Amino acid sequence: MHADSPRQAYALLHKAIPLMRDMDIPPTPYNYGIWYEYVRQTSPQLNRLVDSTIGRLGSLPSFVSKELFHQFLVAEEARYNPEHKDRLEQLVQALSSNTNHLQKNLADLNQVVHKSQRVLRRADREEHLETVLSYLDKGTQKARQEAVQFAKSLDEVQSEITQLRAELEAIRSNVDLDPMTQLLNYKGLERQLYDALLSAEDDLSLLILDIDNLKDLNTQHGKRAGTALITHLGHILSKRSTENTSIARIEGGTFAILLHEATLDNAIEYAEDLRLHLNKQRLKSRNGEGIIEQIKVSIGVATVIGEETPTELIARANGYLDNAKRQGRNRTASR
Repeated sequence: MHADSPRQAYALLHKAIPLMRDMDIPPTPYNYGIWYEYVRQTSPQLNRLVDSTIGRLGSLPSFVSKELFHQFLVAEEARYNPEHKDRLEQLVQALSSNTNHLQKNLADLNQVVHKSQRVLRRADREEHLETVLSYLDKGTQKARQEAVQFAKSLDEVQSEITQLRAELEAIRSNVDLDPMTQLLNYKGLERQLYDALLSAEDDLSLLILDIDNLKDLNTQHGKRAGTALITHLGHILSKRSTENTSIARIEGGTFAILLHEATLDNAIEYAEDLRLHLNKQRLKSRNGEGIIEQIKVSIGVATVIGEETPTELIARANGYLDNAKRQGRNRTASR
């Protein structure tokens, strides 16, 4: 939602409400919020999702509207954080009250217009016209006042949402990060994948990289050595990242690298260059003794196919990683 002027808000509502009426969209707070944003056309992702849902289902079910409302008008963590959920519930109730008032007032104005049309068809004296003008003036004044009040309520809700988003973004920055490496964690990777898949075709690739024989290292040198290797590898991956890569530590010694605008051939080449680079690295103890003379990793590479979900793409890349392990480790597999 945006802090529009009363005139802008009124104009947008006059676009949104007929669309809702034509498609039998219930006048709920969630739907008003979604369709207000829809006609504003400032969120292409939202508009694409609304269009595709209507194309498949013929309408926009209430549960979909609710999900879209949470996803695009507030952050999704608000559904799970009790304090934020309570505040969001208050916002929804405030919108509900105001939208109900507006809906009733617009219906009243519609009746005024229809009644005025009937009177005009029968009008044969000047005083009839004066009566219609006065009637219309009162009706439009009332509608304008209601629209101004509704726009004011939108401003208040917008201010509250802006504050909520800032708080939730701070929470998300911690929730999505792996504390050991400060890279994305699995949840952060899923978010990145979800956003990227909305516009991806065949140029989004995922690498799942796993340190070979990490369990043996922990047994031989202790878990501190394994932790040091994971941290060291995370640092190397961070240094080699670009604006077209997103890096996450999934668990243990397993990392994920999301390559934007990279076909399968590009991704395989990137994976092999990275693997060979890591093979040249070594891990030393604090006293300078070598613990690992060569960092070996296995990598599974998958490029998105069709309308794969994040879960499906991750599972396929993990399957290819397993193949690389079975083929002898320290290699790249893409099938």
